[in-house]
Amino acid sequence: MNRRPDLDWLRVIAFGLLILYHSGMAWSGWDWHINSRESLPWLTEAMRFTNRWRIPLIFMVSGGAIVLALGQRPAGAFARDRVRRLLLPLVFGILVIVPPQVYIERHSAGQFAGSFVEWLPQAYVGLYPKGNLSWNHLWFVAYVLILTFVLLPVFLWARTPGGQALQARFASAMSATGLHWLMAVPLAASITFLSPISHNVNGFIGDWHGIATAALLLLYGGFVYGTPRMLATLDRQRWVSLAVAVTAFAALDLMVFHAPPGSRVRLLGVPVFAPLSAINTMAWLFAFIGLANRYLQKRPRILVEATELVLPFYVIHQTVTVITVYWLLQCDAAPVPAYLLTVLATFGGTWLICAWFVRPWSWVRPLFGLKPLTARPAALPASTTGL
Repeated sequence: MNRRPDLDWLRVIAFGLLILYHSGMAWSGWDWHINSRESLPWLTEAMRFTNRWRIPLIFMVSGGAIVLALGQRPAGAFARDRVRRLLLPLVFGILVIVPPQVYIERHSAGQFAGSFVEWLPQAYVGLYPKGNLSWNHLWFVAYVLILTFVLLPVFLWARTPGGQALQARFASAMSATGLHWLMAVPLAASITFLSPISHNVNGFIGDWHGIATAALLLLYGGFVYGTPRMLATLDRQRWVSLAVAVTAFAALDLMVFHAPPGSRVRLLGVPVFAPLSAINTMAWLFAFIGLANRYLQKRPRILVEATELVLPFYVIHQTVTVITVYWLLQCDAAPVPAYLLTVLATFGGTWLICAWFVRPWSWVRPLFGLKPLTARPAALPASTTGL
């Protein structure tokens, strides 16, 4: 397959930010698996800012990765590869990586007083949050896996001559008229009509807004990275997109996130928030994709290594984070040093696990979405996982 350095850079950066984000959840003031009694307002604001584009960027990049991974391969071969590269890590993660997180959550909440070994017989009883079986942070892998198969007919059509011609015409029209901003309309509609009836966020069943948004962004990513004209348009308008993103976020921050109680905008509710939020999200995505396309076209060795380790890092990192936070809270560590230590421990601990227990062992690698050592050409970068 043809690799794109800019897409790989965006994937690595987005997942790196995810680790910074999860490392701060205990001090955000928001409900998480374990929470500190103290919060860091500046960290909460930074996390609120990244919420506008962090997960959407990963989904959009994943859509581009799906198109590149699919190429002209037979649909059956692509489907088998997705199952091997995504389903196996998902199942292994649910059964092995996630249970320590749930145990620490139960232990911290006083719901179980024994050791992890004593708790293990309960680890797979009932579905979280009432039960203990959960995919926790691995929800993203599940969404990408399921939606890849649901949307596969669209991706297969998009690579046909007719599909490519129609996409090229759309890209040409959008480039000439700025109609690519209409991509925000379906996102706004999802916020308006699906968000109020959605529940079980990140649990798939009942998460109608989450499913619709993820599907749209996967398709958008496939369209953008499958049509050179569209990518060139975002490159050319990168600074315009960034200006729109900053302006829209400032409006959201002033009129919604920090609006005085009873203000007119807050009373208007969704009719104001939905379109503004959708425009803000798409503007950040357009800006990041355009900037990466212009400035991130080199592939240093560190990018090759980081690209291969993205999925193992993602699977492993939150368990390291939760364990680190638990012990820091037990030691009553001050919030700022505790957050910084959590970041360092998560990156360092996850890297050590990958370096010592994942990468060197051919039989372990597939459990984390990596090819066996014998199937990985030494001189070539690892192929994408489609994430």
